[in-house]
Amino acid sequence: MIQSRLDTALPLGRSADDFNERYSRALVIVLLGYAILGKTFAYLGIPPLFVGEMALAGGLIALLRSGCWLAILATPASRMLIVLMGWILYRTVPYVGPYGMDAPRDSVLALYGLFALIVVALLLEEPGRFWRAIDTYGRFARFYALAGGIVYGLSSALLKIPGTEIQIPSVRAGEAASHLAAIAVFVMLGLGRFSRLWIAVLMASMIIVTSSRGAMLTCLVPVVVAAIAGRRLRQFMPIVLVFFVAAIIATVFDLSIQLPGNERATGPKQLVEGLKSVVGVSEASNFEATKEFRLRWWATIQDYTLRGPFFWTGKGFGVNIALEDGYKQWVTADAVLRSPHNVNMTYLARSGVPGLVLWLGVLATWFAMLFHSLLWARRRGEEHWAKLFIWIGCYALGMFVDGCFDVALEGPMLGIWFWCVFGFGIGASMIYRSPLGRNVR
Repeated sequence: MIQSRLDTALPLGRSADDFNERYSRALVIVLLGYAILGKTFAYLGIPPLFVGEMALAGGLIALLRSGCWLAILATPASRMLIVLMGWILYRTVPYVGPYGMDAPRDSVLALYGLFALIVVALLLEEPGRFWRAIDTYGRFARFYALAGGIVYGLSSALLKIPGTEIQIPSVRAGEAASHLAAIAVFVMLGLGRFSRLWIAVLMASMIIVTSSRGAMLTCLVPVVVAAIAGRRLRQFMPIVLVFFVAAIIATVFDLSIQLPGNERATGPKQLVEGLKSVVGVSEASNFEATKEFRLRWWATIQDYTLRGPFFWTGKGFGVNIALEDGYKQWVTADAVLRSPHNVNMTYLARSGVPGLVLWLGVLATWFAMLFHSLLWARRRGEEHWAKLFIWIGCYALGMFVDGCFDVALEGPMLGIWFWCVFGFGIGASMIYRSPLGRNVR
């Protein structure tokens, strides 16, 4: 049944829809804008319609024009996503009246999942887009490995557009780390050819952005998983050795870089403190203060959901849960805190246990799909496809890790990227399993 739907969704032999082709290129530009400029790019538009909302509207038109409405639902991951978005919409609508645009703005945490369905439809309509996207990413990787650390450094410098409060660029450490980690996986798996000097610059950029616990794990976890899944431990160990030696030298000579506007110094010593903080033995107060605050808030959320009156419903979308949960000291005129710096806790607090279960179910079915495709590719001896599935999975994994430590997937800068990668994974698996699409270039 799934195979027959997929085969009819691959219209090989006819040219792609002109509007959809233009939209595909525009979506690439949108993703590049978010990666390079961050929140600065997100501000483009006329409130309440910013560039993300305009891209979503255009994408829905492209989805309708693609004719792949049924095919995009052919996988358990996409069907689980539809159910999740339905539940989030159910928990959002009642709060639009009391809270206005805050309700839909909070709900994009899941409703940006529409981008996943849009990407799937675009890939199934014209499988050649898959390979063009890989080629485009290779060019992006060459640039961002050199620019990622610089972009983050400029974000810390607090430069603003004259006459406005809009910072340029405005990229969080976790956002840059997500992309740099994916690029490192891309390189380690041999999906592109890069010089040793370029790889050294990539490593330096990764060290620069690891100024927080979350950014450090965002870089580390996907690379380690890729090294294991991609059978690249032998290539990975020299990198570990280089870092270990650099960390010892930095610790002995107290070497670090203090970025403007950033209270934490950056360098190998910072990575060591971050790792110690994860296991609870760091003496750096700037790590432990935020860690203690988050753990207290997460415990509060678990009390009123898992063991309290909001088990089934959560507190809804639109309400400022920082104020509702009694953390008013973290809400100021300059920084309105709305999310508990953990995407899982956000789902739990706003949509209850059903929302959290559906979210985790979406992740589980998607990663299981990629793992199954990976095994299938290896049984067929198609190692290039296997590497692609590992890379796609590690890309999403890095963004998820960042979302467990910061407000990441709740916003368009990384949220749209995450759901596009999610859709890219579904599309890649469906194309690979179809003999009509697998060999299209």
